[in-house]
Amino acid sequence: MKTIISILLAVIFVTGCAAKKPSIVPKAQVSGKGDAYYRFLESDYEALRGDTAKSTAELEKLSEQQPDIAFLHFLLAENYAAERRFDEAEKQVKKAVDLDPSFVDARIFWGRLYLAQGKNIEAAHVFEAVTRSSPEVEETYPLLARAYVALNQLPQAVAVVQRLLLVSPDSVVAYSYLGALYAEMRQYDRALAMYNKALEIDPEELNVHRAVAQLYLDRKQFKKALHKLTEIEQRAPDDLAVKLRIALIYYEMHDYKSATEKFEAILKENPDADKIRYYLGILHESAKEYSKAIEELSRVPEGSSFYKDAQLHIASLHRLEGRMDEAIDSLREAIGVRGDIPEFYEFLAALLEEQKRYEEVIAILEQGSEKLPKNEKIVFLLGIMYEKVRERDKARDAMRRVLELNPQNASALNYIGYSYAEADEHLDEAKEMVERALVLRPGDGYITDSLGWIYFKTGDLDRAYEYLMKANNLAPNEPTILDHIGEIYLRRGDQKKAMEYFQRALDVGAKKQEPDEEELSKIREKLEKLKSE
Repeated sequence: MKTIISILLAVIFVTGCAAKKPSIVPKAQVSGKGDAYYRFLESDYEALRGDTAKSTAELEKLSEQQPDIAFLHFLLAENYAAERRFDEAEKQVKKAVDLDPSFVDARIFWGRLYLAQGKNIEAAHVFEAVTRSSPEVEETYPLLARAYVALNQLPQAVAVVQRLLLVSPDSVVAYSYLGALYAEMRQYDRALAMYNKALEIDPEELNVHRAVAQLYLDRKQFKKALHKLTEIEQRAPDDLAVKLRIALIYYEMHDYKSATEKFEAILKENPDADKIRYYLGILHESAKEYSKAIEELSRVPEGSSFYKDAQLHIASLHRLEGRMDEAIDSLREAIGVRGDIPEFYEFLAALLEEQKRYEEVIAILEQGSEKLPKNEKIVFLLGIMYEKVRERDKARDAMRRVLELNPQNASALNYIGYSYAEADEHLDEAKEMVERALVLRPGDGYITDSLGWIYFKTGDLDRAYEYLMKANNLAPNEPTILDHIGEIYLRRGDQKKAMEYFQRALDVGAKKQEPDEEELSKIREKLEKLKSE
């Protein structure tokens, strides 16, 4: 269901199990002032209402002494529900209804119990029965409609609310709920008509005004939404959420000047509102006012839930303007302030890698993995960097740590399996690990290549060729895969085909943004040797 339905259910129709206490405490069944039930109602009941545990104990004792009083079972059911003892609450409210079938509050509470447990069909049956026996009780209709909404039976919910209008023709709640239901059914004109009818009855009902604004927003009618929200702001000048929504609509309309003015006005009234300051920074960023954006984002405090995103934006803006040193310094400073945020290490490592400062990349990832030893991604990135600088033992150790954190990490499984194959060791274990990785990522060309290479290492050239050609289809123009296929042809004695694939591997490898010079050198040596033979 859309937000608007949720809002109406949560705000307009508050239907928790802790139902309102009956306005009149029934005393008709008492025998006199010496009766224990009478004394409980006159003194203990009011005194104990704030202490559920004590009142529950008293009610349990009293209901055993006088088991034929429906109201006692009802009160006990309320207490059990407040303690989330729903099964016991249901038993007690059933006793109350059995003793007094005309006890409407108890019957409605029974339906509420079902709603609280998600037993919406049962709730609907209870509420339908109440509307038939006591059609004048308006409270029942929105509860019944709620049950039908939960069952995704919107037309039935509409019919229920229309029945409420027969009982109460000027019910703002009924028209509001109908508006929400029609909006959910995408009958927007009918929804708007219902909301307007509610506002004719009560022009000051702000929830309905908000629902109309949301309806316009859902239809991306930003100007109408803006007009309605401005009207709400006039009626509720202290409503920060409305002011913020207005500013965001200006942003959506790319009216950055009006959005900035609105955000600045909000910030002036709420100088400690870090969310507003963050949004203002993002707004300046969208308007390409990068210095102002950085200035505002820098003021987001470290304890804010927006601190992480603010710092990442600051670094991105420095990078965007070519100030890499400032971007790097800002992230180092952020890590010093909040070393528990993994994204800071990841972004800083990426910036340092762009500049080929690999030792610093490794240092920052080692720092991150020490600070956040259970962060799988940081440990994995560290393993990749160890591989990049040819510290393969450390890379393999890092990947083992990744698998300790997540045995289903396909990339780590593939890395270790392939590294074993490259070293001609533990080939059975390598095959098992790569096969597990391939189950996790069946369409991955690189993992498929690894399995083909393991078959090559074990001498099964037919299976090796099958998997390597499949890998080449999945990840074409990858020098490693082409090189491996060349090795198959070379092992089979087809030097011409081998040279063809080695040459292709050399050509595509040289064109990569960051060519693997070690790999290319080995391919070049093989090619030159074949040409000289």
